[in-house]
Amino acid sequence: MPPVPVPRPDPGSGGARLPAAGAPHDAANLLAAHLPAVRRAVAFVCRRNHLTVDDADEFESHVRLKLLEDDAAILRKFAGRSTVYTFLSVVVQRLYLDYRRAAWGTWRPSAQASRLGALAVLIDRLTTRDGHTHDEAYEIVTITHRAALSRGEFDAIVGRLPQRQGRRFVSDAALAELATPSPGPDQALIDDEAVDRERQVQAALRRAMAALPAQDRLVLTMRYLDGRTVAEIAKNLRLDQKVLYRRVDKLLATLRRQLEAAGIGESAAREILEA
Repeated sequence: MPPVPVPRPDPGSGGARLPAAGAPHDAANLLAAHLPAVRRAVAFVCRRNHLTVDDADEFESHVRLKLLEDDAAILRKFAGRSTVYTFLSVVVQRLYLDYRRAAWGTWRPSAQASRLGALAVLIDRLTTRDGHTHDEAYEIVTITHRAALSRGEFDAIVGRLPQRQGRRFVSDAALAELATPSPGPDQALIDDEAVDRERQVQAALRRAMAALPAQDRLVLTMRYLDGRTVAEIAKNLRLDQKVLYRRVDKLLATLRRQLEAAGIGESAAREILEA
């Protein structure tokens, strides 16, 4: 897992500090000492990703095991430059992404969704990979992702997407009876081009993010990956809230210019950042 970017030291952040590597605490005690913050971070990620109670319990067990690995190596990386909860919220979100990727494998949007834009890709993912009903997907798009989308507009996008079956698990005996679906050469070429384009866009976004200072990266991570409000970020990082609103707008404008300089069109750049 890549190192977690943290801002400059903030003695007044109010979070407890974790001992550095080599401190006389065993991994179990170290985890137990910060279990409330871990559980709070896990609960936030589970709510944000609409996990069921059973799935949330399983993911929390996964997080605890990961935090205990290698003598609590992840926990010992904390340098006290923000609150423990801020640090753990980023760690747990990244653990969730790894956990989801391992469980579901690599999912690709349909070529049609890629052509329609970021919002269509989100709807495609919710209805095919995640298995949400259309009603559930509409609620997630408009409430969680705050997209200004009427139900008629949502249904129009769904109607233009190919009808793909979501992931499901079957027995080995059932698999033996299934034919292997194979798209025609034209569709395969379209899909490959869409995937290549998506990889180029993601690579450009990673380069643009890497060029930002560490605290700016943390602000954007907390705002758009963790779903924190600007008020919450300002409180956790002890920043002026009004100034932070303008700072976030400037950061997005900077990312947009860098994406456009990398060959990503203006409309595509806006879709990426809005998503």
